[in-house]
Amino acid sequence: MNMKNDQIQTLNYCAHAIEDLRETAAMLQRAMPQSANVLYRLIAMLQSSVKFILPNCCNLVEPDEVRQAHIDLMRLPFPCVAFEAPWDKGQEGPEYIGEFKQSVMTKRIALCWDARQFEPMPGLNSLLDAFKDGGVFVLPIYWGPEHKKWTVALGGAFVPYGSELDRVDLDTALPATKIANAAKIAAGHAHAKSMQFRSEPFPILPEFYENAIATYGSRDKADAQILVDAHDEVMVLIQACSVINCANVTTSDIDAPIVLNKKREASGKQPFFSYKVLELAEERKAHGGNGAGGHHASPRMHLRRGHLRQLERKVVWVRPAMINAESPRGVVYKDYSVVPPRSE
Repeated sequence: MNMKNDQIQTLNYCAHAIEDLRETAAMLQRAMPQSANVLYRLIAMLQSSVKFILPNCCNLVEPDEVRQAHIDLMRLPFPCVAFEAPWDKGQEGPEYIGEFKQSVMTKRIALCWDARQFEPMPGLNSLLDAFKDGGVFVLPIYWGPEHKKWTVALGGAFVPYGSELDRVDLDTALPATKIANAAKIAAGHAHAKSMQFRSEPFPILPEFYENAIATYGSRDKADAQILVDAHDEVMVLIQACSVINCANVTTSDIDAPIVLNKKREASGKQPFFSYKVLELAEERKAHGGNGAGGHHASPRMHLRRGHLRQLERKVVWVRPAMINAESPRGVVYKDYSVVPPRSE
């Protein structure tokens, strides 16, 4: 996300992903028809999703500061949301978490949907039989310099509502979770005292999933690969929702470019979409309007890192940093009230 002269440039990841996924689905139609049909359903979800622009690596909350309050605030603002974020960590090549290869993926979409609203793969919502309160499905869609094409992950993670943050316990964890956590600990991405919350892996591309099972020699290892791959996008969900549900945070709209979209449509390309960005309510009020105006204008300051704090019966957002290198205002530190999660 580029920020210059008080403007946020739209990423347009979803539009480009839709174009690539259409090509992939067409190629798979004969050899892997089930996966092709799922891709077409995911394309429709990407088109209808409400799209948010997030900072690099969704740098909103310190990783070690994720607490139960963040988990409790995990409620999507819309039934289907696409969180877009650049992912530049300065990594030059792939890394391995245990036996699971992690290629460099510099552009990310976390496609998140309410479990009761959509079912891109037939039978997927049977997972709800074990979670009566529902939850959120999170699916990674990514682009990397190695293949230079948008790709859907082998699967994603279902995060049930009411999850409890607890210590990692490899002795009692389910097989796939145990394999994934052991791999992350061995690679230094977690430790024995790390906190975790409940998430269940789900496959999304049937034929690719069966191939992965054959490659790894077990369904548990294929599911562990899915959990490792979906970790970043699950954290995007948790961080973004915890900030969106702050009382002092609102959204500003960036309209789709009308003239450019007419040219794209005329050439058979996917039109670009409108976007939402997060801003502090006080900053929005100070500058008037929503900062959109159809010209890609945006809030002058963009939320970056902060953390939540529980104070008696309310949650507060502590030390949100509003970042803009060209602003003379610099960084602002305050405590703000946060709307507590509703009790169902």
